[in-house]
Amino acid sequence: MHGGNIDLLELARVVKDGGSVSEEEFIELMQGVLPIDSLKDITPEESEWLFMAITWLFDYTLLLWEFHRTELNKGTTYLGHPRIPGSSGPFIDTMLTRGNNPPDYTQLEDFGIGRSLEP
Repeated sequence: MHGGNIDLLELARVVKDGGSVSEEEFIELMQGVLPIDSLKDITPEESEWLFMAITWLFDYTLLLWEFHRTELNKGTTYLGHPRIPGSSGPFIDTMLTRGNNPPDYTQLEDFGIGRSLEP
């Protein structure tokens, strides 16, 4: 496993689709990119800034992924809906996935390790 700092692209090259590392190894690697264990302590304003920066990066990489899929003549939709890759790390249940259930903020401590998409 890598120790210390690692850039995000190198993390992606190591974890690939997530099948080559455990959830714990994924979190260890991610902590080399960003101190996720202390993010719960940032201010609400800093949390919004971080989300905005990461959202830009998500949008940019989604467009890059779409470009490469098109270049390779591979589809980007399924039954008329966008078909985008999911996470290669542990499942984090958010307002986009939990329906009417209350938020589970313990994920800020355990990083979603041991959770799954299934109830």
